[in-house]
Amino acid sequence: MNETDENAGPTRRDYLKYGGALLSGGLLAGCAGQSGDTTSTTTATETATETETETDTAETTTATPESSYEAELSPVGTVTLDEPPTNVFTHFPWFPDMASALGQGDTVNNLWWDGTVAGLEYFTAGFDDFDIEWADAAGEYGFTKERLYELDSDLHLVDPAWVSTQDNWNQADIDEVADNIGPWFGNYYSNFNAAPPEEWADGYEHYDLWELFDRVASLYGERERYEALQSVRDEQLTTVEDGLPGDSERPTAAYLSLSTDLSSIYLLRLNAPGYWNAHTRPLGAVDAFGDEEFTGPFQEVDMEALLEADPDVILSLWTVTETVDFDGLKQNLRDDPVGRELAAVQNDRVYPQGTRWQGPLMNLFQTEMTAKQLYPDQFGDWPTYQDGDDYPDFGADEQLFDHGRVEEIVAGENL
Repeated sequence: MNETDENAGPTRRDYLKYGGALLSGGLLAGCAGQSGDTTSTTTATETATETETETDTAETTTATPESSYEAELSPVGTVTLDEPPTNVFTHFPWFPDMASALGQGDTVNNLWWDGTVAGLEYFTAGFDDFDIEWADAAGEYGFTKERLYELDSDLHLVDPAWVSTQDNWNQADIDEVADNIGPWFGNYYSNFNAAPPEEWADGYEHYDLWELFDRVASLYGERERYEALQSVRDEQLTTVEDGLPGDSERPTAAYLSLSTDLSSIYLLRLNAPGYWNAHTRPLGAVDAFGDEEFTGPFQEVDMEALLEADPDVILSLWTVTETVDFDGLKQNLRDDPVGRELAAVQNDRVYPQGTRWQGPLMNLFQTEMTAKQLYPDQFGDWPTYQDGDDYPDFGADEQLFDHGRVEEIVAGENL
């Protein structure tokens, strides 16, 4: 990278540095060691000649920070910070959720989709003194290099492989931001284990949601909070696994994005790998569409195709808050000449869902919610939802994870 480029911004503050390489199809994309920080993890050899007849002796010393915040993630390699980040750029909503789960929500300076705010407010309505500090940080889809210079973030929780697909971004821009502002750290294509752009494909790895959360927690220096939340998640998955009925007793389900007026119906994967299915995959319901493979995150279907599949349960994405008229959607299904024939409609098993853009907090709640929707006999009924309702106040014996314990962890108590 040419540090004299007239488009380059100010040199990154000294406390931030890379501890590895940013990989793009086997090419060096991060300018490790070229940000002007000559003090970062260097080796110095001091030679002292005590007498003219003695052999020169070399003493090697390594300068290291008193503490470091480090994580490794494909495709960026290892990122090391000397201090936890206090000004963090995010774009996709799972990262702000992670920051809030770690008690670091106030570090987030940007996100794209403001629907995340409403969703997280819904799920955490029972938490006392829980604020979504990034509620006013929502902006537009996409971002410019100039915007990143303006925000001057310590860390960019975005996958540079995804950034390379956006208009007005090239490899030189990606390198420049990493070198002059702050490192990239993200893995977008683990959403449904999709293929990254060809130039990034060599060595690109996929992670589940909690593996990604693990690495973000390391950069924040919040290992205790992460490990406590991971313990809650492990217990939840054990509870779910122990309670699931046999394969022959499981319902068929369609995971859909439906417009209220039914003018568009999009099918989503139900059991596919990736963090977009982190709340449905562990529940093992039968995909009404036979786990049909398709390109991209959605596949459009019509009402006739939906009736042919005829799921026992319909999970309707994006409908969990009052921003969507879920009651109107259900009524339109009942009024539609084809929709009214659906078993899920006739049996009142059309349920609201939150978002596939989930971080760990929403994942815990959405797993519980969906388990009750799919398996009421095993995990308890999901109550009738009215537009604008808060998340149900389940008693301790009805919870599929300890809500109070999660509230404590987020608040930094009893870690």
